[in-house]
Amino acid sequence: MVCQLARSIVAAVFCVGLAACSEAPQTVEPPAETNAEAPAQERSTSRLLREMADRHAALALAEAPEWATFLGVGEDLAGEGFQARLGDYGFEGNQRARQLNEEFMQELRSLDRAKLDAQSAITYDVLRSAYQMAAQRHQFEFGGAAPWGSSGPYVVTQLTGPHLFLPRLLQTQHTLKSKQDAEDYLSRLAEFPRVFDEVAQSIGADAALGVAPPYFAIEGAVRSINGFIASPPADNPLAATFSARIAEIDGLSEEGRAALEVRVAELVETAVYPAYGRLAAALENLSSQAGRDAGVWRLGEEGEAFYAHALNSYGAGGLTGEEIHEIGLAEVERITAEMDAILKAQGLADGTVAARFAAIGARADMRYPNTDEGRETLLSDLNVQVNEIMEKAPDWFGAIPSQPVEVRRIPVYEQDTSPGGYYTSPPLDGARPGIYWINLKDTADWPKHTLKTLTYHEAVPGHHFQRSLERAADMPLIRNMLGYSEFAEGWALYAEKVAAEMGMYEDDPLGDLGRLQSELFRAARLVVDSGLHHKRWTREEAIDYMLNVTGDTRASITREIERYAVWPGQACAYKLGMIKMEALRAKAETELGDGFDIREFHDEVLLTGAMPLPVLEKKINAWIAAKKAA
Repeated sequence: MVCQLARSIVAAVFCVGLAACSEAPQTVEPPAETNAEAPAQERSTSRLLREMADRHAALALAEAPEWATFLGVGEDLAGEGFQARLGDYGFEGNQRARQLNEEFMQELRSLDRAKLDAQSAITYDVLRSAYQMAAQRHQFEFGGAAPWGSSGPYVVTQLTGPHLFLPRLLQTQHTLKSKQDAEDYLSRLAEFPRVFDEVAQSIGADAALGVAPPYFAIEGAVRSINGFIASPPADNPLAATFSARIAEIDGLSEEGRAALEVRVAELVETAVYPAYGRLAAALENLSSQAGRDAGVWRLGEEGEAFYAHALNSYGAGGLTGEEIHEIGLAEVERITAEMDAILKAQGLADGTVAARFAAIGARADMRYPNTDEGRETLLSDLNVQVNEIMEKAPDWFGAIPSQPVEVRRIPVYEQDTSPGGYYTSPPLDGARPGIYWINLKDTADWPKHTLKTLTYHEAVPGHHFQRSLERAADMPLIRNMLGYSEFAEGWALYAEKVAAEMGMYEDDPLGDLGRLQSELFRAARLVVDSGLHHKRWTREEAIDYMLNVTGDTRASITREIERYAVWPGQACAYKLGMIKMEALRAKAETELGDGFDIREFHDEVLLTGAMPLPVLEKKINAWIAAKKAA
């Protein structure tokens, strides 16, 4: 899962940019190249678009300073003192987001797309898609509003909300290089009571509309909150991490550090902990309304309409829940057959594919000890895998990220409700590396033959390549603020298969089996997501199906199903994106023949940033046409 922190910020502050365009793909003539020889009118309109996009980004950052911290931008873009502030999480913030969306759409319509250069035309299409998706999302009163993109139906869940992302933001993203940075950190801690009270008000407003998360989402969020506030204030991660980081501030005396440490502990005790307690109480008040049903259909006609919107926002392109379900079943059947062939070649012919795969993972030689030493060995092996594939990357990619990627363990206090792995992007200034996070609550979740594929998905050539190259691209800031799961996750799943083409599973059939199981997992997601939200499966039915198909542990499957229940449609983005990228590559290979260069194709996909699948298709079609005409 890419950019989990970014998604959390987006969901709670502005619900920014997880949607995809639902327009039908179109074939277009290749646009003019961007260069100094372009017509003056073209340059002028493109400049106006860039100025407009930058203005829209600045307005959004002013409302969501957390997003500015995550991106690593300065006060010139985010406004003076943004590092000391947190955004508005209540009714007024939602109203401003709706107003911004209307204004942004009107201003975009004032520009003539036909007068834009090639790169600006892509940005125009991306923004039009994002703004239209937000307008469609705003027909639903629950779950928040945004100037662009879409979001899930619930304000707080076991996966999203300020109780999770604000501590992570402050610990890993908030700059602590000066005493002023430290003062800003303290100012943000002092804002926790306001933020959490506004979130509680939003939860109550949704409840009045009949909208509450499923019972397990409430229980998970409360459990996470209680775990976070269980330690003495000075030992809380917000205080302990702060103490460690300010030790590196030049010119700060020992007495000065001690005074700051006392103040942060006091704020944790008097501001942060009470705010968490009130949020937990607000969630517990929803228990009687939560019910046992998992799918968004539980919200009635609006729930069914919301699922159709959610599917389109994640790349379905108008496909219904029933059609998604059938595609998933067909893909599960195909991939299962390929896995069966590998298993039989290994002398493993008895039992279901899932059972045989699980049996391999249960072998002692495929397990890391569930100890601190075992976890360290696992992390070391992941670093080796990153280094090995980076050596081969130049043969498959024209552009290579300049930022490194680090492998880190998901913090212990988050691991109960976090996914298995995800990636956090480097900031725009490149001051921090990309981070590949892995959940090591139980090393049994990660048999050795499954880890290569996770590495190729979350790091190289998956999310790290896609996000780092996007951050380095010359495009408006707003394009880095938009996110498209069907593009990012579709790319990462496609990258797993590219790794196989690169020879990373050569003489490693069990590793390749792990790759196929990963793809099978994403195909099964099509089945269970549509099962939960369209066919009205129970949580338990979805868990049992996924367990029987994939062979993963019940604990990990349960976490996954509970994620899909509160994030309708997103689980479908992986396979839908991969299917589209494979189709576009196959078309390019067929039409270009000997003129096809895999490095050039990958650069065409990556170097202009994430975008909805219809916009990507228009871009690749134009590239193919230009190559054929040359």
